[in-house]
Amino acid sequence: MRSLVARGHDVISYEQEDNWSLANLLKEQPDAVEEFRDHFPDLRYEAYPAGPSGPLRLRAALADADVAIVHEWNEPEIIHLLGHLARELGIRAVFHDTHYRVVLDDGYRARLGLENYHDMLAFSPSVAERYHALGFRNVHVVHEAADTTVFKPLERPMQHDVVFIGNYGDGDRNDELERFVFGPRMQLPHLRYAMYGVRYPDAVLVRMRNGLAVEFGGGVRNVQVPEVYAASKVALHVPRRQYVELLPGTPTIRMFEALATGTCLVSLPWPDTDALFTAGTGGDYLVVRTSAEMRDALEWLTADDAARERIGRQGLSTILARHTCDHRADQLLALLGSGSR
Repeated sequence: MRSLVARGHDVISYEQEDNWSLANLLKEQPDAVEEFRDHFPDLRYEAYPAGPSGPLRLRAALADADVAIVHEWNEPEIIHLLGHLARELGIRAVFHDTHYRVVLDDGYRARLGLENYHDMLAFSPSVAERYHALGFRNVHVVHEAADTTVFKPLERPMQHDVVFIGNYGDGDRNDELERFVFGPRMQLPHLRYAMYGVRYPDAVLVRMRNGLAVEFGGGVRNVQVPEVYAASKVALHVPRRQYVELLPGTPTIRMFEALATGTCLVSLPWPDTDALFTAGTGGDYLVVRTSAEMRDALEWLTADDAARERIGRQGLSTILARHTCDHRADQLLALLGSGSR
């Protein structure tokens, strides 16, 4: 949104009042909305009611639009309604998919009315391929990117040797956390470990704090993540199993954001089918395939300032050259074929 606004476009985001994400966010961070306004004063957004007046509000909003981009996280009824309204009003509707749910769940997908959408924006080639196989046309791969107005190198005193930012999830990477985070941590007791995220079971939290001596920071605001990376020598990337096994070529946004801060990143392997990055000691990030490799890599990198700085610089260079929100905004405008409004 910020990149589109900077290019002279009139952009506004709509979200349903009392939606699940916002309601849960405010339970933990009551000042989240005010803080968002402070950090992003240039972004316009409106909330619409969930009741009968909601569709009327959306219809009025669409009346002045050239393009409506709808994200898959919306309620199925809203996705269906917006696609229908856009077709009725003659507006180009674009469906933005950054998940695996829609292409894997036939019943769920049938509720969305995707036949009313002119374009599909898929965040990886494997998601795009599934849409093609389902018979959809105008499917475009638009990868995640880094908002470099927020994610950038900062100078901060070092507080941690190793940091992992990520949610525990629904058991889709607990084995990986055991093997690549907790296991090496037990073999590196002299290093300072920190973890941030939500949905960690109580038993895991107790173990982290007591048995593993891991500093757990809980949920962290996205705008504060660059501060965390800047205060850490090495960051870990542990992709969810679905993205590695079901949707190859799907790096999460955390990779882009970590590299944009110039952080030295160590990652588990994932298939980079679009050659987005260069992996290895001379590349954008380091790859480890076993628990022992993770232990050795962390032992080495936390002690070798020059190696960390070299990897961090290379990763940042790749982001700035190819993977910023400005790059994605230009890609979106090119595929839409639109000029400034």
